[in-house]
Amino acid sequence: MSTRTEHDALGPVKVPKDAIYGSFTVRAGTYFKISNQKIPPIFLKSLGIVKLAAAITNEKLKELPKAIAKPIQKAAKEYADGKYIEDCPLDPFQAGAGTPINMNANEIIANRANQILGKQLGSYDPVHPNNHVNMAQSTNDVIPTVTKIAALFTTKNLLENLSKTISGFNSYVKKYSRQIKVGRTHLEDAVPMTVGQEFSAWRDMLKKDHKNISDLKKHLEELGIGGNAIGSGINAHPKFKKTIVEELKKLTKLNLKETENTFETNQNLTSLLNFSAGLRSLATDLIKISNDLKLLNMGPKAGITEIELPEVEPGSSIMPGKINPSIVEAMEMSCYQIIGNDHVISLGAQRGQLQLNIFAPLIMFNLLWNIEIITNILEMFNKYCLKNIKVHEKRCQELFEKSLCVATALCPRLGYHQTAMLVSEALKKNKTIRQIVLEKKLIPEKELNKILSPEKLT
Repeated sequence: MSTRTEHDALGPVKVPKDAIYGSFTVRAGTYFKISNQKIPPIFLKSLGIVKLAAAITNEKLKELPKAIAKPIQKAAKEYADGKYIEDCPLDPFQAGAGTPINMNANEIIANRANQILGKQLGSYDPVHPNNHVNMAQSTNDVIPTVTKIAALFTTKNLLENLSKTISGFNSYVKKYSRQIKVGRTHLEDAVPMTVGQEFSAWRDMLKKDHKNISDLKKHLEELGIGGNAIGSGINAHPKFKKTIVEELKKLTKLNLKETENTFETNQNLTSLLNFSAGLRSLATDLIKISNDLKLLNMGPKAGITEIELPEVEPGSSIMPGKINPSIVEAMEMSCYQIIGNDHVISLGAQRGQLQLNIFAPLIMFNLLWNIEIITNILEMFNKYCLKNIKVHEKRCQELFEKSLCVATALCPRLGYHQTAMLVSEALKKNKTIRQIVLEKKLIPEKELNKILSPEKLT
């Protein structure tokens, strides 16, 4: 392979001759071969936007001459548009704070800017990756800022898919508002409810998740860009912080604002941790819903079978005709991964030391992965499962009539102890509570009908 030689503080580095990146990327790519994972494209897009905003800001503040600022802006826009994704080969598990990611972008943008000016790759003249592309910035404020912007970009799609899930459950709430069934606690028959009420619980827990995530994402709108190395804004124009946030608002169309204390945002990543916790809560609720749907779907002949989940694939390599609840199984598995990733984020957020948290790339990778996973599983669930769930009304009625779950409604009239004795007798004689009460003439039939009416019971 033909190479060019670049020099950094550690000495000469051989770089592929036509590579648009430089020596820092080569060093990082040599040492950090850990996971075969890549930096998420949405993060690279957001990083390009931050570099573009910085170049615009430094030009406005007369820190960068127009002749250098304009080619940097053009190159940064190309980077943000995804033109150089293949030129970011770096593993997300890398040197602390994410310096390789930041420098890879600086090198690509500097080399491309010099190309625009008719210069050779690797010359870094007149545009230098550190002096010009990275002007008034540090990895320490860039990576958390970019992570927040990337999370805000992707959360929009997440919340849209979650809204569709809520709407899907709500359609069952309306359709089956009067279909009575057995409510269960401890997996035992408990008291009557309607199918609509059962679906309403799932709908409303997701509504709370939607509100929680919407509230938490507002904290991601507060940016520490301009804090530079530790938050003091060293080497940055006094107006850089305010101006770059204004430029980012224009470029992203997000409701961004500058933080009051950049010392805090450089070292404290709990806004990302708290947002991750909101995703973990949603994942926890989705696991609960998945388990409920599997239980109610259990069968088709020897189980509950009050609902039927749609068939998406053969369920067994050995048992012909068997159909599994594959979609909700995949959703549940994915949610466990989300919870695991959240724990990694928690560990990373704890390890901020003095003026910096070096675990920003670890937190970034797991947070953006969690948003991607949960968005995709909601889309999968909405498309291939939720809209085609069948409610077996006859089966709901059959199990309700066989159960003794109406007994609790008799407690105000007969008392807990006597009602418990009636339940025991009904079980032994394989009769309904209604039959036992009428046989013993404990309550007149007309009054009993009112007590056991579906409206009264639910």
